[in-house]
Amino acid sequence: MRPGLTWALYGLLAAAAAFALWGQRSPDGIPPAVASSGAWVFLLFAVGFAAYRFALVAARRYSAFKAFFQVGVMAVFFMLLLANSPRGEVGPLPPTDPTRESISALLQDPNPRVRALAAELARFRPGGNETARALVAALQDPHQTVRQTAHQTLVMLNGGTDLGPGDAPASQQAWKDRFP
Repeated sequence: MRPGLTWALYGLLAAAAAFALWGQRSPDGIPPAVASSGAWVFLLFAVGFAAYRFALVAARRYSAFKAFFQVGVMAVFFMLLLANSPRGEVGPLPPTDPTRESISALLQDPNPRVRALAAELARFRPGGNETARALVAALQDPHQTVRQTAHQTLVMLNGGTDLGPGDAPASQQAWKDRFP
């Protein structure tokens, strides 16, 4: 193969990788046509590479098994790139707020680890008073880790003001009054 064609093939590979990474890193920052072009540029590379490998096989300078395996791997990789490319949505997806239902539901989970993780997650994805009420209820959890995590999260949601650990009726009522 001539050196110019080799450089052109690997240039296509580099361009495909750049487009695919750019589209993955900033899906809202580039047009969908540019984001999906990574897969199609990779297909151009794959066709050129397959032609090169099959020419080597025909000249008996390369193993047929290796060539078919490499082309097969490229076909699978192309399908993976194509599956992750945008489908031509007109705009961003409508916003959903799964935090209220899911965090509150996870705070009721039978597994104490799940409840503790949900209480910790509520620090970073506060879901309003419903989640706060579920955290107040978690102050009475039978597992100490869940109680401590729920307390720490409530303090954080309360702007750093601690109304008590929740094991005493007065502090439990204070948290209920704070998050009705």
